[in-house]
Amino acid sequence: MELVTYFNYDIAYSLFLKTTKGINMHPFNNLKSTLSCTAIILLLTACGSESGSNPAPEKSVVVALDYQQLIESKISENVPGIILLVNTPERQFIGSAGVSDRDNQTPMQTTDVFSIQSAGKVITALLAAQLHDEALLNLDDTLDTWLPLELLDQIQYSEQITLRQLLNHTSGIVDYNKNEMLLQDVLASPEVQRGNVDLVHYALNKTADALPGVDFHYSSTNYALAGMILDSVLGYHNAIEIRARIIDPLSLNSTFSLGYENHMGEIIPGYRWYQGQYVNTAPIISNIFSSATPVASTVTDLAFFYKSLITDTDFVSDNIRELMWGAASLVPVKANNDAGLGIHKENVNGTILYGHDGSGEGYITQNIYIEETDTSIVYFLNCGLSDECVTAFYAIGDAILTELKIN
Repeated sequence: MELVTYFNYDIAYSLFLKTTKGINMHPFNNLKSTLSCTAIILLLTACGSESGSNPAPEKSVVVALDYQQLIESKISENVPGIILLVNTPERQFIGSAGVSDRDNQTPMQTTDVFSIQSAGKVITALLAAQLHDEALLNLDDTLDTWLPLELLDQIQYSEQITLRQLLNHTSGIVDYNKNEMLLQDVLASPEVQRGNVDLVHYALNKTADALPGVDFHYSSTNYALAGMILDSVLGYHNAIEIRARIIDPLSLNSTFSLGYENHMGEIIPGYRWYQGQYVNTAPIISNIFSSATPVASTVTDLAFFYKSLITDTDFVSDNIRELMWGAASLVPVKANNDAGLGIHKENVNGTILYGHDGSGEGYITQNIYIEETDTSIVYFLNCGLSDECVTAFYAIGDAILTELKIN
């Protein structure tokens, strides 16, 4: 079965960029598997027989998906490690497979911290919605309310673009990831600290993808600009407010702002094939703060954050939820698939799924929350965008959603 569409949008888009850049990804051939075998979990109904020669009819056997075996089966040369969390009212699972460090063959742990890539966009959007709710900014003001004209003069149609359009990807602004010079510059000087302003530079003086407010066009430049706006409104780095309003109140003790709070944690290696070898991208990514990919986290923290965002009115008010995925912010991506502010909402056979995936150089992440059944699905892979890595990503999601009778 096909995995729900929106959860793969970020990955599909990243793959498109890699293909158009002609980056070649090939696997090594000789990595030995370090997988352990686990027994298939069976949920058996009780069986018995009546006295006499005729046995009672056999009861049906319900086979539960073995999540541990599922992720172990996806480990390969191109997929070094996976962490999976699935929480439902009936069943709680968290497990890991493979390795976090290819060189040292360090076993992956369920507590390992990843760059969650674009799955973190929702945190930037939430902060913007909170400030709007407190009348500290207006989502429908245009960019010139906060940003300098010398910058905006280099962005087509900037005089028409609002903050809300940045956050729901209807600004039409080109994605800085389309500029091949970004990857070249980062690889040439990985030790250089880069922030939102530096990343936006790679999207300046480009033809817009569309007129503002017309269609959904995914662009990380939108969130880098939004981060610059948040800094302007606050008068200090927005990562400080993310911690004060989101990370600390929820006690997300393993979550921190990459490129700004690196003293508070360390991400495990992420790998992508480049010029004939696997490159550990963690040192590079750790030197970049982008409001498009603002945080590092664990599967446990991310699952708790999403559940709190959707269900905890002490954490997020109904007004803010309306701002983020209400009618004024939702835009269609595909059939039954809408984008809000940093969060997607999809109707799959009558079941509403909330979430946002993330993909980039060395890391792929997925998070889904289903309010109707109080179900969290979060999984991380520390591999780049090779075909095998993406295939494994799809297969894990397909298997879980099929078992839950959603797909």
